[in-house]
Amino acid sequence: MTGHGRPTLSAAQQTAIKRWKLGHHAFHLYLLAMNTELPVALKLMEREKWGQLAVSLRRLTRLYDAATASMKYAADFDPAEYEGLIRPSMSEPFLSPGFSAQQNQDHSKMIHLMNQARSTLKEVLRESRAEDVPPDIHSAATSLWAAQSRNRRHHVLICNRFVPGGGSLLKEYLAQSEVH
Repeated sequence: MTGHGRPTLSAAQQTAIKRWKLGHHAFHLYLLAMNTELPVALKLMEREKWGQLAVSLRRLTRLYDAATASMKYAADFDPAEYEGLIRPSMSEPFLSPGFSAQQNQDHSKMIHLMNQARSTLKEVLRESRAEDVPPDIHSAATSLWAAQSRNRRHHVLICNRFVPGGGSLLKEYLAQSEVH
């Protein structure tokens, strides 16, 4: 405790908070950049601007990989600090019960746009006119999908590291709501 009656955070707690906040802020900036680039990519697909589309898909791949790196940075601290400090800060009275990152509108928008881009790309690559699509597009699309897969895989690893068994705050809230 400090002289003012407030608890003093240990160095490990300060590191956890700093990484959690900075990593999530960076992640959000990458989401915003992806939400700007994905409509561009969709428009380029529609207009069959293959050279520009390849550049856009590569940019999205880098953004996805950067988002993954920021997520890994955010979670690079002792799991005990998550359990004792970070997770409680995402619960009542600080946030509404059942808090989840799934409630982030920018993340939902990115997932929607990414799904739209993925299905449109697959359709373009399957159609009879696919012979007009340069191999560069297939390669760039595959790289983007691999980056998305890496992101999901790392997110699962991080979740399992902090909450073995994967009990999210939202799942806990919904389970508790069913009991009552």
